[in-house]
Amino acid sequence: MTFLTDERFVHDVREVKRTAYGVAYLILRSSADAEDAMSAAILSAYEHRGTLRRRDSFRAWFLRILRNEAYAIYRKRRHEIVPEDLPDAPTPAADLARNIDVQNAVFRLPEQQRNALLLQQEGYSIEEIATVMEIPVGTVKSRLARARDALRKSLEEL
Repeated sequence: MTFLTDERFVHDVREVKRTAYGVAYLILRSSADAEDAMSAAILSAYEHRGTLRRRDSFRAWFLRILRNEAYAIYRKRRHEIVPEDLPDAPTPAADLARNIDVQNAVFRLPEQQRNALLLQQEGYSIEEIATVMEIPVGTVKSRLARARDALRKSLEEL
C-alpha cells in the first residue's frame, strides 16, 4: 500500500503544476503539447505512485516523469509537418517588446541551460535541479552560469 493517498497526490500535483507546465513548455514550445505532456505525466505518476519511495521527493519524481513524457511527445511530433501559413502575431506594444526579447533570448539558449534556468527561477535549489535533471551539482552550476552569461550578452546586443 502506498503512503501517497489520492488527496495527497492531488495536493502535491497542484503544488508542482506551474513549474511542471513551464518545463514541458520549454521542451515542446507548444501550449497544447505541454498540456498533453502534463496529462500524460499526471496519469503515469498516479498509476505508479506506489513506486515513490519518499514523499518529500515528489517534486523531483514527478518532474522526471513529466520530462520523459514531454520528450516522448517531442520525438513523436518532430516528424509532423507544420503549416507554413500560420497567421502573423500582432505587433506588441513597446513595453511588451522587451519581455518578448527576453523570452526569445531564453528560447535561444541550449535546452539543458534553459531547463536549469527555469527550475532555478521557480525556486528550486541547485541540489533539487541536479536531482530533477539527473546530473551532478557542478554541472548544474556551470549550466546556470553559462545561461546567465549568454542571456546577458544577447540582451546587451539589443
